[in-house]
Amino acid sequence: MVAQVLFRYILNIPLSWTDELSRFLMIYMTYLCLPFVYLTDKNIAMTFVTEILEKKTPRLFSFLTLLAHISAILVFVVWINFGWNFFQTGSVKADSLPIPMFYVYIIPPVMMGLTIIYALQKCCTSIRGVLGDFEDVSHTAKTAALFEAPAAEGAPNQTQEQTFESEKSA
Repeated sequence: MVAQVLFRYILNIPLSWTDELSRFLMIYMTYLCLPFVYLTDKNIAMTFVTEILEKKTPRLFSFLTLLAHISAILVFVVWINFGWNFFQTGSVKADSLPIPMFYVYIIPPVMMGLTIIYALQKCCTSIRGVLGDFEDVSHTAKTAALFEAPAAEGAPNQTQEQTFESEKSA
């Protein structure tokens, strides 16, 4: 996008391929992030109702999340079907770039398949919640922590604080 603005408005020589490349990269960025966002519940949500429901009636909350995950799986299956149909027609070259379109069309079905695996994992967790077992055996929080940015350099992490507290009490 920077190259497009630079060439179009400053050098007055518009490039034809930058717009298409930025669209393709945005598609890849979206689909590569989707499984992680779904796994860690980092998607945009209004949580005031779900937080109350989770505290007051955790089994009902688990049942409703189970229904939501099953619905999501159904949507993902339809999405995979449409994505696969597009992939099969992808031998056409892109308009401005010399790449076959199937490189762009393959990412939705693949990442939706991975997201279905995470949705099934979340379904198992919800079933355990319906049955009354609320322990996170899938370690979703630990998985999310692996991919999130580390704490700021100046801030001590939790193990440093625990070490400091144990030395202080000794």
